[in-house]
Amino acid sequence: MRNVVALLSILLITVGIRAAEKVDFRRDVRPILAEHCFACHGPDEQTRKAKLRLDTKDGSLAAVVPGKPGESELLKRVVTKDADEVMPPPKHDKPLNAKQVATLTAWVEQGATYDAGHWAFTAPVKANPDRKAGGATPLDAFIRARLAKEGLSPSPAAPPEVLIRRLYLDVIGLPPTPKEIDKFVAACAKDRPAAVSTLIDTLLASPRYGEKWARHWLDVARYSDSNGYEKDLPRDMWVYRDWVVNAFNSDMPYDQFLIEQLAGDLLPNRTQEQLIATGFLRNSMINEEGAVVPEQFRTDEMFDRMDALGKAAFGLTFQCCQCHTHKYDPLTHSEYYGLFAFFNDTYEATSWVYSPDQLKAIANIRTKTAAVEAKIKKARPEWAKELEVWANERAKGPTWTPIVATELASTSGLNHPTQEADGTILTLGHMTSRSDIFAICEPDTKGVTGIRFEILTHGDLRFGGPGRSQLGTWALTELEVLAQKPGEKKWEKLKLVDATADWSEGEKKLEDEWASASDKEKKRRVGGAAFTIDGSDLTAWRADRGAGRRNRPSVLVARFEKPLDPP
Repeated sequence: MRNVVALLSILLITVGIRAAEKVDFRRDVRPILAEHCFACHGPDEQTRKAKLRLDTKDGSLAAVVPGKPGESELLKRVVTKDADEVMPPPKHDKPLNAKQVATLTAWVEQGATYDAGHWAFTAPVKANPDRKAGGATPLDAFIRARLAKEGLSPSPAAPPEVLIRRLYLDVIGLPPTPKEIDKFVAACAKDRPAAVSTLIDTLLASPRYGEKWARHWLDVARYSDSNGYEKDLPRDMWVYRDWVVNAFNSDMPYDQFLIEQLAGDLLPNRTQEQLIATGFLRNSMINEEGAVVPEQFRTDEMFDRMDALGKAAFGLTFQCCQCHTHKYDPLTHSEYYGLFAFFNDTYEATSWVYSPDQLKAIANIRTKTAAVEAKIKKARPEWAKELEVWANERAKGPTWTPIVATELASTSGLNHPTQEADGTILTLGHMTSRSDIFAICEPDTKGVTGIRFEILTHGDLRFGGPGRSQLGTWALTELEVLAQKPGEKKWEKLKLVDATADWSEGEKKLEDEWASASDKEKKRRVGGAAFTIDGSDLTAWRADRGAGRRNRPSVLVARFEKPLDPP
């Protein structure tokens, strides 16, 4: 009887609550349950008591009778004075106060609606303001209704010179000039509502509007003009910043705004602007310190990308499910890495942006190239068969066996080559002052008379590579082969002769834009394949076919002075 009396007193207290407003489960009820109940009646099976769950709708029905507070065991337990029955138990030292009990009671009385979904996954619902509250706009109605609820009155209308300053700072983030203030004050004297409306339209049309409001998104996107790690070198990301500013100024729809930033490079017939939009995914910190392992920091950048995606597009933190499925997290560990894999399925090479004039020049070159190819095909109607014959003849050459490295590294420790599944040796990461790599292998040397060196392209290198310079260019200074006979510790350098290549650049001094000052000072030369076996560090073979034309490897073949192990 004592419990019933206490419960009735709570019901009397909550009459005003039920009449005034509807209790919101996620806002009002779930925090109470999470703080006082979930420790024993929540998602954790290891600590759950009495097989009762209050974190799910079905589980709560065991203790809650919708619309009937007097029959709900949950309410009976929180108001009882019996130390053996009261919840939470006294030993937890987390009793509910009268307001919390009143909220729970009102919730049950209103039907115990259970909405456990995360707010980020709930579509917003348009609210209809009470226009009786007054005001010139629907927004005024919301504000005046809240002021009335709090027992407050609206402030007096701001003088024109104060109002214009507020509008300027709110819309474009800059103060008005004295001349603009005088003009607005004069316009308000004639027709204040019209003057305000005209000013707002003018500010919304200003380029400064996008600059002001883009800042919020750029913060979420981790925008920076430098790399962050160690030397914190500058980088060119300003074109992405301008894309965001322009998106705000053009009032781009939000779905398009997200699609272009997450997958602009994958859209059919994508434009350069859509490629620029993916700068959202490229704003991670970049480590250019010597000796870093590229894959480690590429993965770190992926984790950063996921974190930014969660906060910007999902309204969630992804950092819990990155390590494990969390009982309070709406996403599971598996879901995290499913999404991770989606964004991890691409190359990470630098994207290049061109000016309008450059884009015209590129289009012109492609048009002329297509015309030349069409002319050749017309002149040689059997070109497809001829090409097939040529390819078959090349395939009849000697059999080459890729080496399998038992050890792969660099003498300087600044480079980290890896061997791919197809046998390719790949070196990623930023260019260092040392480009030395070595491979130790145990090949079958019976009948071997030469070595073939193929320079390949790769999607993770700038412009497809095959080099690691800003333009993907490369040069091979020296090719050395050393042999260690069974049972011996000494390595013997094998002499290479007759180095030939399928194609080489003409001999010239290394004075291009990306050559180092040291290379220029030493007057290094690049040119034919013979440079790779001449024993000099001042010469190098280079056969760069240029960006967009690196669709087949450059091949160097050198013979050993004598066969390694005669058959």
